[in-house]
Amino acid sequence: MARSTTAAARKALVKQAERQASPLRTKARADKPTLSTRISPQLDERLSRANEATGLGISGIVEAALSEYFDFLGIPADAEPPLNPDGSRPKRERTVKKRTRRAKEEIDDVAIAPRITRQTDNRLTVACLNTATGPQEVVETALKAWLLKRGISLYGRTPGT
Repeated sequence: MARSTTAAARKALVKQAERQASPLRTKARADKPTLSTRISPQLDERLSRANEATGLGISGIVEAALSEYFDFLGIPADAEPPLNPDGSRPKRERTVKKRTRRAKEEIDDVAIAPRITRQTDNRLTVACLNTATGPQEVVETALKAWLLKRGISLYGRTPGT
């Protein structure tokens, strides 16, 4: 009899632990979508320098750069992209892939995938629709302008200057 009571107590404890356990996380987050894009190796190097200088992280830098660029374009902070007639969100213009023959020594673009806020994602969609460009061009232009404004070049300061 003692054995059956310990088994029942163990079963009750297992059930209690299962109820208290946090739910499993899914891979995708609804609050912060992932922006997947490719940037040039030079821009990636400048982004790394900016990360060292500011400590914002890649997502923080991309978020700040896009926010400043959207303010420059005059896109309001609460912009919502227009919906399609069926009620779905419009698809952003895709960047046309340039297929060229090149030497094996050439370096490919670097993939980055920062998380951005839903508000920035909506503003990015509106910017793509207004400028008739893809998100890759918008992100590259915003990053280049943000880095130039802060004086972060590809090469560090040379000694003696």
